[in-house]
Amino acid sequence: MATSDPFGRHDWHSPQYVEEWIASATQRDEERRSILRRVVSLIPHEPDAAIRVLDVGAGYGALSAWASARVSFTKSDLGEASWTSAVVGPFDAVVSAIAIHNVRYIERIRAIYTELFGLVAADGCFLNYDLIFPSGRSAAEAYRRAQRRGGWRQSRSSAEPSADARHQASGHAPHGHVHGEDERSTPGAEPATLENQLRWLREAGFQDVECFWKEGTSAIIGGFGKEAASSSR
Repeated sequence: MATSDPFGRHDWHSPQYVEEWIASATQRDEERRSILRRVVSLIPHEPDAAIRVLDVGAGYGALSAWASARVSFTKSDLGEASWTSAVVGPFDAVVSAIAIHNVRYIERIRAIYTELFGLVAADGCFLNYDLIFPSGRSAAEAYRRAQRRGGWRQSRSSAEPSADARHQASGHAPHGHVHGEDERSTPGAEPATLENQLRWLREAGFQDVECFWKEGTSAIIGGFGKEAASSSR
């Protein structure tokens, strides 16, 4: 890809920016911990089982710390299909947290789901805790209205770190912004709504695709390999 973020919200190629982002994100580890624990609890293996786990877009390792005892890191670019050559599957569980949406390009996100399916063991799973698009203008406005009225507070663990400051610096209005409403990638591309993302996972080959948890514009979604899906029936 020509840039790490076509919408100018992040500069993932800047070491200084990444350091600032990590410092901001680690301040919210405590409130995000319960969500990460939910992701790990959904893995279809016993907690003490010796399994291989791939954390996609691991960042500073918050989810990896919950999902793995021994960790090794591999550097690759999700924007390119060749990223899978940097890892050797299959994995008993593939997990991700607040990462894949940063690819921004809808076509690549859909392709990543297909690429991930090829890395998941037949009795394994893929679990993704990420930001999602509202299902339409009415839903996006409902979120904004609830936020203004104090009836809904978007969880800080669901938000991108320092979002207000980043938007102010880039000229974007921070107040009332609902993730995804202005990020549709190329004209005609399907927005990454919950409904669409679940369908993309099915089309990628995942079985028993499900939304396991949702709060505002954040959700845990995922699916299973064929053997895991069969054994659950």
